[in-house]
Order: sequence, then structure tokens, then C-alpha cells
Amino acid sequence: MTWTRHRPKALSWALLLAFVLVIGLTIARYVGGEVSVGDDVLGLVLRLAVLVVVVVAYLRSGGSTTASTDGLVVHNGVRATEVPAAAIKGVEEDPRRGGAVATLAAGGAVELPGVPAADVRQVRRVLKGR
Repeated sequence: MTWTRHRPKALSWALLLAFVLVIGLTIARYVGGEVSVGDDVLGLVLRLAVLVVVVVAYLRSGGSTTASTDGLVVHNGVRATEVPAAAIKGVEEDPRRGGAVATLAAGGAVELPGVPAADVRQVRRVLKGR
């Protein structure tokens, strides 16, 4: 069974607006002759850093969780992580996020993107094969 956390449309529009503003202002600044690219290396690096932060925030806002008797496949928007069923100690609600986390036998925890708190019991059932 798979749960998906979709990216909000408002975030997509905000990302597009950020790209247009940062790139547009950068081009206008250099084409207008106000500053040469060689003199504004720090400003260019900072603009690129802002774009990277915006893209990473956008990617991290999505994700999915797939549960089976073999374990969990958790995709946090950037990369997928496979967690075998033997490594999972339990699945619990996470009131901070309004979702769920899987506690691991090794002592860590993995956020389950897309799984609402109401579906924690269903994830447990799928992992146990019911």
C-alpha cells in the first residue's frame, strides 16, 4: 500500500516566482551595466545559494511511503530508503507533524511522508501481513 505527500500548488508557484525574480534581477543588474560579473562574485554566489535552498525545500516537501510485508520504502522527495521489516520496532503517530514515524530497532526513527496519523494502524497491519 502506498501513501503520497503531494507538493502544494502554492509552493510550486512560489518556486517559479523565486526563480523568475532572482534570475530576472540578476540579468537586469548585469545587462544594465550597473555591475560587472567579475566584480559581483559574492552576489552571484549568494543568488545561486538562494536558488539551491528553494529547490531543496521544494523537493523535500513531497514524498511517499510504500508498506509491504517486506518492510517500508520511504521516499522523502530527494531519495528513497528501504527499511526491512525486521529493522522496524513499531509505527507510531507523530503529533508534531500530524503524521507517522517508524521507530527502528537500532534506536532511530524514520518519518513516513504521506501517512496521516489516522492511517498508522493500517501501516502496522500491512507490515504484519494482515
